[in-house]
Amino acid sequence: MIAAFVIVFGFVTAGFIATASAIYQNADGSVQLSMGTPVKTAKAFLLCMFVGPYVLAKNGLFLWAEEKISFSLMGVCFLIAVVWSFCIGIVSIQTLVGLGIL
Repeated sequence: MIAAFVIVFGFVTAGFIATASAIYQNADGSVQLSMGTPVKTAKAFLLCMFVGPYVLAKNGLFLWAEEKISFSLMGVCFLIAVVWSFCIGIVSIQTLVGLGIL
């Protein structure tokens, strides 16, 4: 039960960060990366680390609906997204505990 909560928390965190980034960048819902300077590259790397499960699941579902990938490959995308969400959920929850929020 706790593992499911951590996975959902990680996926929601990834979706929230992806949406906030798209709104901040005035994008059309896509994640935009800028790698002009080392600082921007580091920010882009951190952004990719945290929005990865959301983007992977969204794109996997889109490609499957367009019949560009098979159902089994979409399942692999979702499996990777679940494991990645678990990792992000752990990092997010531990960060909130460390800050005294939880």
